[in-house]
Amino acid sequence: MPFKEVSLEQKIKDIIEKIPRLPGIYIMKDRRSEILYIGKAKVLRNRVRSYFQNSRNLHPRTRMFLGKVEDIKFLTTNTEAEALILESNFVKKHQPKYNVLLKDDKHYPYLRLTTQEKFPRLEVVRRVKKDKATYFGPYTMVKEVRETIRLIYKIFPLRQSKDKLDGSALRRPCLNHQMGRCLAPCAGLVSSQDYSEVVKDVSLFLKGKNTTLIKNLKEKMETASLETRYEEAAIMRDKIAAVQTVLDKQKIISTSLEDQDVIAYCSEKDKGMAQVLIIRSGKMLGEKIFKLKSLNEMEEDETLSSFIKQYYAEETMLPAEILLPHSIEDSDLIASWLSEKKGTRVRLEVPAIGKKRDLIRMAEENASFAMRMEQDKGEVGTRSLEELQTALGLKNFPEVIEGFDLSNISGYHAVGSMVVFENALADKSKYRRYKIKTVKGIDDYAMLREVMTRRYSRLLDENAPLPSLVLIDGGKGHLNAGQDVLQALDLDNRIDLACIAKGKFRNNLATDEVYLPQKKKPVLFKENSPSRFLMQRIRDEAHRFAISYHRKLRGKKTLESPLESIPGIGKKRRLMLLKQFGSLENIQKASLEDLTALPGITQYLAEKLQASPSSEKA
Repeated sequence: MPFKEVSLEQKIKDIIEKIPRLPGIYIMKDRRSEILYIGKAKVLRNRVRSYFQNSRNLHPRTRMFLGKVEDIKFLTTNTEAEALILESNFVKKHQPKYNVLLKDDKHYPYLRLTTQEKFPRLEVVRRVKKDKATYFGPYTMVKEVRETIRLIYKIFPLRQSKDKLDGSALRRPCLNHQMGRCLAPCAGLVSSQDYSEVVKDVSLFLKGKNTTLIKNLKEKMETASLETRYEEAAIMRDKIAAVQTVLDKQKIISTSLEDQDVIAYCSEKDKGMAQVLIIRSGKMLGEKIFKLKSLNEMEEDETLSSFIKQYYAEETMLPAEILLPHSIEDSDLIASWLSEKKGTRVRLEVPAIGKKRDLIRMAEENASFAMRMEQDKGEVGTRSLEELQTALGLKNFPEVIEGFDLSNISGYHAVGSMVVFENALADKSKYRRYKIKTVKGIDDYAMLREVMTRRYSRLLDENAPLPSLVLIDGGKGHLNAGQDVLQALDLDNRIDLACIAKGKFRNNLATDEVYLPQKKKPVLFKENSPSRFLMQRIRDEAHRFAISYHRKLRGKKTLESPLESIPGIGKKRRLMLLKQFGSLENIQKASLEDLTALPGITQYLAEKLQASPSSEKA
């Protein structure tokens, strides 16, 4: 019986019929199994089926990606709330083309108070972990963090050492103790109960609850004064003055004195900017700005909902109230999820009038300003790319440029690097580095051929997008090597190629030369040419990336022990041998009986150890 091909429409219908009527997430894929869109649903089958019914009523963006769907996968959950969390995690991991994508290039610093320790200390971190420590932040400026730490160490006698202390004396007190800025837990001079009082005050200060802190300090000052501990009372007085100074500098912008996040965004075409104002105890502590991409005419409701889910999936310092510019469909579900995450109630509110609405307008204005700044930056990049295309006579607009460089010392630890610039901006997530495998000795051209062949053979195999321009750090010889690769892969008519080399005066960037196929003489650029600066930036970034990888490999080799080259001698046995004998020299001098007396050391291994080459670094 001949095989009857099933139509795509029938295939989708068959898939839908197999989807259960349960909460979960659905994953829509194209013919190459690339994920187009991830969504969540209270009832999976109903939600997925709705996409393929009454298509006329669908949003244009939705119709756009539905035309590419050839497969649908799903994962079920017990509740819709679990589906919401799973959706945000999957979107972050897979970055689907038709989901709103939150792009934050920064990891904002937090202050970590190690309250899981007997004598807590303060440190700056970039990630919040579930380690029972107490975190404060985020701080949008490193300067803010440093100033805060400086003030804390000035006002509160918190230890600055990184030791894990249990209350026993480890050493003599340091200078900070002599200056009255540390209670010296490292010397066993303070009990954990007395030290915890300091930690409580530090915690109040970092939470912005300075009025409560001042009240507590005043009570301690009065008690010390009544008990004629005047020196201690004077210290409390000075602390009150210092905290009051901080309090005077803080601007009250919310009369509710609640912890609030204010969210607004600005969008244009498929890009946008989201702004989060962080307000704690009525005071503005900072702001965070995020790039939004892949909006693709997305409705405002979905844009805002997607941002909130992705943003708060990472955040641990949740406010009591989140102010939004407009309502969203999942508001009750999101509020329930955040409340469970925080442990207390979190409200989502859309203010229409009053002070809260003014805060929304402030956030919208900031988002709009950030959007204009980003657009201005993009326009500069576009102009430099247009100039580059004209100056080099490129077939393609150089929207995506891949830059290559090599690094080695006399052929050893040879590596290649590839950097990617999209719309004149570096995309570090797409950088790649290569350890040279097939070339022995000094042959830069062969190394370049290997790296480029590996790169573009893979892109062709995966049917992945190709760059518009390949830019190599080198001269005519490198240009010829690059041409060989592109011609061999039949890419010479699809990808433009150029090489940038140091000119007559190697330290003078103005003399840099650009070599092109079919052109005998190099191209020279005007002194202040934006396109020249762009190529130099790409060349320098490729060079930096190659050098850093080369140094890493070289450093690893330097630290290697000759023992590592002996089969059967792993890390544990190596450490055991060095602990027992002290050095490689002593291992070689040891008798076979002494060596084989150690667990796991056979006669064969003992003989290999005695014959191993000497080295100062075992």
